[in-house]
Amino acid sequence: MRIIVVILTFVIAIFGLFLGVKAWRDATTVTVRPGDSSSLPSPSRNGPHPKAVVVGGTEYDFGIMEQGQESEHIFMIRNDGEAPLRLAANYKGANTCECTIGKLAKNVVEPGQTVQVTVAWGVKKPAIGFAHSARIRTNDPELVTIPFLIKGVIGRRAVIKPSPNWSVGRIEDNETVEVELTVHSEIADSFKLLKIENPSGALVTSSRALDAKELLALAAVASAAPDDQEKIAKVTARLKAGNNRPLPKAGYKITATVDPSKLAAGPFLETLIIHTDLSEEHEISFRLSGSRSGMIEFLTGTTSGAEWNSEKLLLKLGSFSAAKGKSVRVSMLIKDVVGDSTIQVKATKPKFLKVELERDENFPAKQNRRYWMTLTVPKGQPPVVLTHRRRGIVTLELVGDTKRTMRFFVGFVSR
Repeated sequence: MRIIVVILTFVIAIFGLFLGVKAWRDATTVTVRPGDSSSLPSPSRNGPHPKAVVVGGTEYDFGIMEQGQESEHIFMIRNDGEAPLRLAANYKGANTCECTIGKLAKNVVEPGQTVQVTVAWGVKKPAIGFAHSARIRTNDPELVTIPFLIKGVIGRRAVIKPSPNWSVGRIEDNETVEVELTVHSEIADSFKLLKIENPSGALVTSSRALDAKELLALAAVASAAPDDQEKIAKVTARLKAGNNRPLPKAGYKITATVDPSKLAAGPFLETLIIHTDLSEEHEISFRLSGSRSGMIEFLTGTTSGAEWNSEKLLLKLGSFSAAKGKSVRVSMLIKDVVGDSTIQVKATKPKFLKVELERDENFPAKQNRRYWMTLTVPKGQPPVVLTHRRRGIVTLELVGDTKRTMRFFVGFVSR
């Protein structure tokens, strides 16, 4: 009888130990399968329970970052409870987007111990603000989910105002045009303007550093006119209060003067390449477009079969049959002619274009001359499309005391 009692006592003890181990495992271990919420840590029905405490808070403000940058921050979780704290990260729906990834140093935290949670993020989009989170799942009944928030603002390394692309419209031969622009950084506290290049030499530049007042005004001009000092002051105060795009930290004012004598007549596109020490790989470009008036003007009408665009110096012939060809006769005005200078055709492109000039001897203007120009696309030439980037060119030469070369463009579609 005593042996039976001993055996029963041993069996009961083993069974109790099994139940205790099972309860402990249920409270401390988990196998997380992606997309399977049933495998996430969950509080046990009976105590004891863990208690998750985030040391230092669940939010981190990184200040200012720029697009393309990556960083990380370490949060700390301490277990102040009486049972092991189970944690899981990177489960389905844990992160607000791919910008944040939670990493755990370990999945089980014993009572009194701490664990590091590393949250890494990358700024992938050119937004103004950044706010994303990575969540940790626990078996703490009072804190089942811990959201770690990463926030800050997105700054730009180099900004050109008013725009990286600017148009001055049409300018005359003797007209001086100045363009003012600024380049500033929302990231660097200071930077050096090393040099400014203009490959053609048609733009003459000067520069100076912006002072603190000008930098604040620069941030405000998007909402106020440059000469509206009262509104600029109000906008500046709002900008200082935060929750906006970062304020300019350093910058330069650049003045570019157009030298018409170095521009060919017709449309132009000039580029300024601005070199700084912000980054060797960060080239800043400013493009200035417009049209320089030339010596040539065409007086086209509805019956001439051609249309003249003075800004583009483009004579448009429209569409016609390549087999039949086309010929137009238009009145051409040559401006600012001195002495007994004569006009002759220097070149055409395509070469099959034929140009004939006939001077109007009765034209009364002394410094201007009128010619009748006959432009012919001979019949039987291969079909061609001359529009947009690809255009025909007629080059004329003024021969006299001085030689001057003039050109205009020709556009048409022959089928």
